[in-house]
Amino acid sequence: MLRKVLLVMGGTLASRVLGLLRQAVFNALYPDALKDAFNVAYRVPNLLRELLAEGAVQNALIPLLKSLPEPEARAFARRFAAFLLGVNLLVLGLGYLLAPQVAGLLVAQGSHLREEEAFQQVVDLTRLLLPFLLGISMAALFSALLQAEERFLPYALGPIAFNLAAIGLMALFPGDPTFLGLSVSLGGLLQALVQLPFLRGFRLEWRLHPAFGPALLRMGPFAFTTSLRQFLNLVLTNVLTRYPPAAVTGFYNAEVVFQMVLGLFATSPAIALFPRMSALKGAELARFLEGPLRRLSLLQALLGGLLLGLSPFVVVLLFGLFGPLTPENRAYSAQVLAAMGFAVLPWGVNTLLLRGLYALGRVREAVGASALVFLLNTLGYWLLKGAGLFLLNLATALAGWLGFFLYLRLLQREGVGAAYLPGLLLRAYLAGLLAALPGLLLQQLFPVRGALEALPPLLLGGGLGLLAFALGALALGLPLKALLARGPAGGSKGA
Repeated sequence: MLRKVLLVMGGTLASRVLGLLRQAVFNALYPDALKDAFNVAYRVPNLLRELLAEGAVQNALIPLLKSLPEPEARAFARRFAAFLLGVNLLVLGLGYLLAPQVAGLLVAQGSHLREEEAFQQVVDLTRLLLPFLLGISMAALFSALLQAEERFLPYALGPIAFNLAAIGLMALFPGDPTFLGLSVSLGGLLQALVQLPFLRGFRLEWRLHPAFGPALLRMGPFAFTTSLRQFLNLVLTNVLTRYPPAAVTGFYNAEVVFQMVLGLFATSPAIALFPRMSALKGAELARFLEGPLRRLSLLQALLGGLLLGLSPFVVVLLFGLFGPLTPENRAYSAQVLAAMGFAVLPWGVNTLLLRGLYALGRVREAVGASALVFLLNTLGYWLLKGAGLFLLNLATALAGWLGFFLYLRLLQREGVGAAYLPGLLLRAYLAGLLAALPGLLLQQLFPVRGALEALPPLLLGGGLGLLAFALGALALGLPLKALLARGPAGGSKGA
């Protein structure tokens, strides 16, 4: 199990590092107005990404595939792949026709992106980016088929291929909006293609299968949750376009870092542990989860604190590698990243707790709790829409804490007790805030504009933050020895 966890984490690390490099190239080669237009257009395929890709396909199909005999599972995979391809082609056609209307929902009235030329650029980029949905959807299906067999290498390779293709096209055609859109679409298709050699003998089969019904029923709750999540994204994008130029790009710069942290220290372990979790119930599942929760929550608290304290240095170093950021881009990115630092711990822990509910088959309960979290997050964004980017993004942290208590309560009702967890997270959160203090002080002493200028205070603040976290953890009685344990595997050998 440890080897599989480390494989997924290693692949995710490589993918996220390349994602940061892609974002740095993107920031260097395009003006702020085009970057804003691209980031708005990119939301359109992402509005359906979890419905037709990662969320619904992977979480719903992996338990189903593991429950079918191997010949039936393979037949189902061939037929469901053909069905999914057909649905994607239909969505692509409709998306191309309705691109102006969708862009109109995302861009607020009075936004700088409502100017005629800028709005047409959003529409054109939306159409160019739509094939990304097809690629990422098929990639998610192929990944689910392989993960059901606990084969994680192809899952790790796919995003790496995507990022390499996107970086290559952006570098070859700098400043060109057409190739900017194509870089993502072709990268998404490549992410699917690199997994095909691992699916020996795989082919499409245009026939129905008896398991289609159960599969679609399993996907239904995910579709509902995803619809609410994408409503949140629609509202958020509309709110962000109300801010001056570079605000949209600043948000997505920060989101890349935030998602990298969650991908490495929440999503990757959850993906690797999920097949084993699906075979456990009650107290056994609680014992299995305790080790990963103790270790990962400490890491997430530390990283959240460091992001809060060091956000300006992180932004300038990561996204100013190939050219200076505009002052607006730099300021907005740092504000959002600092606010997201508060959200790392609750959202990281929630990733594993939510997988626990799905592993138990409590999909309806998980969906209901997630729906409430997303709706309240959306409400928070709307109520704080004029409060500035820092306060606006604190809504994510508040929603994350609400989700934590909801998911924990649902697990306890299923006999998966974790009475130690609220106290552990509170102490970890306090230690994480201590880790932020050196960085907050260094921000006042070392204002930076270039990547090389950011490195010394980043290293100093990181080292002092780690020391502050360790001292705070000792004073608060946190189990620092858990970090030295043998990886984030389950705590029960019976697992």
